[in-house]
Amino acid sequence: MFPDNLSFNILGPLAVWSAEGPLPLGPARQRAVLSALLLAPGQVIGTERLTEAIWPAGPPGNVVASLHSYVSHLRRQLEPDGPPRGRNRVLRRESQGYLLAVQAERVDACRFEGQLRAGRRLLRAGRYPEACRALEESLALWRGAPYAELGDYEPAVREATRLEELRLMTWEALWEAELAWGRDNGTVVAELAALSARYPTRERLGWLLMVALCEVGRQAEAVRVYHRIRRALAQELGVDPGRELRALFGRILRDEFVGRVCVLH
Repeated sequence: MFPDNLSFNILGPLAVWSAEGPLPLGPARQRAVLSALLLAPGQVIGTERLTEAIWPAGPPGNVVASLHSYVSHLRRQLEPDGPPRGRNRVLRRESQGYLLAVQAERVDACRFEGQLRAGRRLLRAGRYPEACRALEESLALWRGAPYAELGDYEPAVREATRLEELRLMTWEALWEAELAWGRDNGTVVAELAALSARYPTRERLGWLLMVALCEVGRQAEAVRVYHRIRRALAQELGVDPGRELRALFGRILRDEFVGRVCVLH
């Protein structure tokens, strides 16, 4: 049975926690082994894929011995009370490679996605305070860039990009819930303005910022935000704003704005 006191964290620098605190995970390549296994927890990762992830410029001549050494050291940290000759429960050698036998709820990225799904369900149901709490809890799991230990290894880059996109979706859902709940719109404006400046072509962020500005009586600034997004989309992507953003802009110009956020579908 898997030890129930281990927590694996990849939403930032790799970390593994036990009931006693963080585990020492060793040098960079040893940490890269564990990061590569966490790309597919509970699945066998072949030695060829592990080698590619750990030595992107080409493996050393003693690659098998080096990989075995890293795995052995990790096993001693992850399962210090394991029997010397017994089958390891956490990091196991299989016929086709290695397997990290970890349940999804023990990996912070999996918990993040679960909390995001729960928060969006609550948002769609109109349960805004609960949605805010779920989404805030999911964002609190982030400590930095995911899978940094694997550098430019393509599968890790793809997964990190996917997680960063989900993080942005979480922010958008959180501020949507905050606006619908009608809490401190001044704080929402400040946070959305900072995010929108970082992602100038992300229309949903711009839409939410324009709504928040109108909620606090700053329609002129909302109009400026629209034109800034329109210019960014034209310059970077060669497209016009989408229908939803154009419709909101028209309502503002016609002074028809009614501060009601349309929840995600």
